[in-house]
Amino acid sequence: MSSPADTLFFGGTILTIDPDRPMAQALAVRDGRILALGTKEELQALVGTDTAQIDLHGQTLLPGFVEAHAHPFGYGRIWGEPLVNIRASHIPSYEAVIATIKRRVAKAAPGEVLAFVGLDALRHEGMREPTLAELDAYAPDNPLAVYTFNFHSLFINSKMMALLGLDALTQDMPGGRYERDSQGQLTGKMIELAAFKGFAHICEQFGSERGLRELSGGLWKFAKDGITTVADAGPHDGAIPAYKKLLEQEGMPIRLRLYARVAFDGPSAQTLDWGGDDVQMIGVKVWADGSPFVGTAWLSRPYLNSEVTLKGMSLSQDYVGHMNYEFEQLHDLIDRHASQGWQIATHAQGDKTIDAVLDIYDTVLKKYNHTGSPFRLEHCGTMRDDQIARAHAMGVVCSFFVAHVYHWGDPIRDALLGPERAGNYMPIGSASRAGMRISYHSDAPMTEPDPLLSIQTAVTRLTATGEVLGAHQRVSIDDALRAMTIDAAYHIGMEHEVGCGGQVKSDTTLSCLFRHVTRIEQVRCIPRWSASGYSYRTQR
Repeated sequence: MSSPADTLFFGGTILTIDPDRPMAQALAVRDGRILALGTKEELQALVGTDTAQIDLHGQTLLPGFVEAHAHPFGYGRIWGEPLVNIRASHIPSYEAVIATIKRRVAKAAPGEVLAFVGLDALRHEGMREPTLAELDAYAPDNPLAVYTFNFHSLFINSKMMALLGLDALTQDMPGGRYERDSQGQLTGKMIELAAFKGFAHICEQFGSERGLRELSGGLWKFAKDGITTVADAGPHDGAIPAYKKLLEQEGMPIRLRLYARVAFDGPSAQTLDWGGDDVQMIGVKVWADGSPFVGTAWLSRPYLNSEVTLKGMSLSQDYVGHMNYEFEQLHDLIDRHASQGWQIATHAQGDKTIDAVLDIYDTVLKKYNHTGSPFRLEHCGTMRDDQIARAHAMGVVCSFFVAHVYHWGDPIRDALLGPERAGNYMPIGSASRAGMRISYHSDAPMTEPDPLLSIQTAVTRLTATGEVLGAHQRVSIDDALRAMTIDAAYHIGMEHEVGCGGQVKSDTTLSCLFRHVTRIEQVRCIPRWSASGYSYRTQR
């Protein structure tokens, strides 16, 4: 007999995500790799005196979930004290949001930095953008910031402007801007990259130790949801040294694959000389446009002229959005990093933006004969079928933020895009039918890292109110599972290492479900298991 297995799993359904052998009754592991699949009887010869035998008791074992697009560092530091959560799931109206802000200000010491996260024009009833005068009146003695739930817009008062060193002479940056009034004075609204950088500086006011503590807790939240590998799509300022420090102090509960945050006027991405298999820099992230929820996704047809868009989002009539860059700037940014061999992942929500990005991808892919991991499009909310066909023919893949349909599907239909475009929003069915290997993601911290919600939404297309949004964009459970495992691993260049339990010698970070995934809405996840023997039940 060859060397015995370290662990044998049996007594449940083992889903391999391998079409050649989709299921097995037992799985043997040795040295962190899958040794064999079969029946328990077939694998009994691999059991030695020290082999751990784990009875699944009817549960389902499958490869660990792969989160193809999230922001773990941001997820850790965005939520939790001293920041105040004002998301619509907790506080349903704009009036209640303002009351929450006033109560917190009343308790604050003079000069204390105050930050609120979660303003939502689509779900906060009566929402409108707060003005500088209003924020100054709410907090005359405190720096105050109010961040939208999607992190693409930030509203600050005069005290916060002073803290951040902003004034009328402050210049816009490629990829972000500071809104100004008719006299050229700052209004306190910061958009896209300006908002990202502004809030990063605000979080620094709360101390690096808090950031490290919350980062550790955030990474464990991914692990607790059965996620074993996460792509950080544009690490926030300070994230990389924090990852390094956390790795040195306590190790990583999940693998991280990083896409460097790059901008037109910023430095090029750099590889890491540390991290091993735990943390690696694999590509670059570009923000070509913004969010449809604040009107910064560039569309070929206007947003609806609704109370939400005109008052809550302060858009003009028949507004179509915009890109974050001029076309030439975006081309130069992508070309510069493609020439260095980096995989490119580009945030592109609006279909006009997707046209521009595909034009650029087509040029640089031919120019540099890229043979590495596929170029990616991120989120892809209003992508058209012809664009899906074009991207697939180019070898470009899409990672869809499918949970948008669940959380915001109803207002997307009623207030933002209308029934026809909403029915095709996040067109995962079209992409799957085209043969594209797609992934789903949570974009945490925008939503919680919940792979089963993404799978459920992909299969059912149900919104939070139980409405079906685009039944023709549903996919099968098998396709949805692939999008959260092997195909997500393909996006980050790891399909031969994770995401498929049917491959002997594959890595064995696994997830376990309470019951077989034939009725996905009844499934929930329990611990991940890895060759090192830990699960969140024993470690956290």
